[in-house]
Amino acid sequence: MKAAVSTVRRQRLHDQMIRQVALGVIRGEIGQGELSTEGDLCRHFQVSRTILREAVKVLAAKGLIELRPKTGMHVRARNEWNLVDPDLLGWLCEAGVDEMFIQDLCEVRSIVEPAAAELAARRATAEEIESLLKWYHLIEINTDNEPARLEADRNFHSTIFAACHNVFLTQMNATVGAAIRATQQIGVHLPDVMEESVQVHKEVAEAIARHDSAKARSAMERLVRQSTDHIHRVLHPKKR
Repeated sequence: MKAAVSTVRRQRLHDQMIRQVALGVIRGEIGQGELSTEGDLCRHFQVSRTILREAVKVLAAKGLIELRPKTGMHVRARNEWNLVDPDLLGWLCEAGVDEMFIQDLCEVRSIVEPAAAELAARRATAEEIESLLKWYHLIEINTDNEPARLEADRNFHSTIFAACHNVFLTQMNATVGAAIRATQQIGVHLPDVMEESVQVHKEVAEAIARHDSAKARSAMERLVRQSTDHIHRVLHPKKR
């Protein structure tokens, strides 16, 4: 029993170390100044070199850092990071999204999600349609319950990706979905956006339920444009 507990604790420390180093790299706190060497990091986090090296290897595999012989750890340029990795994307969201991140996300959503809705309308099973309508209903009845509504919204979009029956789109949802969660709450408190948002979600769900692929794509295009507009209204209120 003690060995099992020890293993669990070590695993938790390992996971925590990976997350802390990743956040430090993303925020620019690690890789320069007093936190640029292995010894610095061990003292800062109060962990052994073994634990730190295990974490660094994981982050090297995700493209955040590079391990060089004799010179040690080097932070890679952001455009070299594996941004489709769900863990890395989650850490980026936790560190705080910037406007460029949001712009890139909105562009990806405008490309991927309408196509996913169109494909889902062609391929969705009866069970998937039932699930999609259930999530829409929960969005509709929880307009005043933000946590419940946001959870229903995440499941709404996940169901659409799953209904495509395309392994690449299903896996892409892990990335796009994580990014959506990071920006989901930016525009929800704007006046008069909730009714509009619920209506377009309804149009998407009903088009997919009718297997109307053209209308499903069109409705999803409106939904993504609407979400993008809400975000820009928050980020640039003086331009309205």
